[in-house]
Amino acid sequence: MADAFTTSLPPAAAAYCRQLWQHYNFVFRVVRPRRTRLGDFQAFPNGETQITINADLNPYAFLITYVHEVAHAEVNRAYKRRVAPHGKAWQIAFQRLMQPLLTEAVFPAPILTPLRQYMTRPAATTYAHPALMAALRQIDADKAQGENANRVLLRDVLEGKTFQFAKKTFMRGTLRRTRVVCKEISSGKSYAILAHAWVETQ
Repeated sequence: MADAFTTSLPPAAAAYCRQLWQHYNFVFRVVRPRRTRLGDFQAFPNGETQITINADLNPYAFLITYVHEVAHAEVNRAYKRRVAPHGKAWQIAFQRLMQPLLTEAVFPAPILTPLRQYMTRPAATTYAHPALMAALRQIDADKAQGENANRVLLRDVLEGKTFQFAKKTFMRGTLRRTRVVCKEISSGKSYAILAHAWVETQ
């Protein structure tokens, strides 16, 4: 898994993130994009733990998500009893683990400023901080510019219009906080997809 640290993260953060992986001894997997999450942490009955991160994240979003999940690993190790998933213990762990990374050697200034604001009171998702999400999405937009003119953020698709996501066709529904309820055309099932997910219009 060492390759993921050099290919998915900002270069200045790779060694630190590899050290975290070795210290907390979790299985680390980069996985295909999921509709409802950027990453996750799991603790299994046999004592093993696993962190997965979506493969389509830009290096800065990947790094923030990775450390977010490592903070869950720390809380899982420190507390035998169940604690709130994104409560005070997780916030403190996340802030401590992110502190060495909050420099312009790792993050460009347009991301670092809102990231520092977000880290004063980190929420369950970066989508809760619009300025940080806008800065992260600008990186994606710069990269995508000229590659695919039909690629847009789901939040910018008009309600009732169809779009492609994860090789399936959906109809855009109503926005609920950070997610949009969308109906998959072929099955008729409804899914809550992140409003900042990249989709392709018809």
